[in-house]
Amino acid sequence: AVVSTQSTGGLKKGMILSNEPGYYEGGKFGMRLESLVEVVETDVGPEDGKYLTFRTITMAPIDRKLINKELMSDAQIKWLDNYHMTVRAEVGSLFEQLGKGKEVKQWLHDQTCPL
Repeated sequence: AVVSTQSTGGLKKGMILSNEPGYYEGGKFGMRLESLVEVVETDVGPEDGKYLTFRTITMAPIDRKLINKELMSDAQIKWLDNYHMTVRAEVGSLFEQLGKGKEVKQWLHDQTCPL
């Protein structure tokens, strides 16, 4: 997340930011995966304070055509698999509420299977 240097305040619970990791080859090409995150409180950290972390609120599978598993660390694979399980649960629940058919549900399942 990029925080403006013009800001005099820090991150606050409830703020929504854009997280935009990317890769760029100078003069050739670039790509960026963009998602929104919410600032939330966490229990993680020393006992002497309240801490903040980010919770991803964009719920869309990351296209597998963009993924080369051989270039990923175990931690990156675990993060992506966990993210996809969250997407499956959240979006799948919404699909149920909307009465979406088997084809849509199968598509979501296929897109969110562990790597």
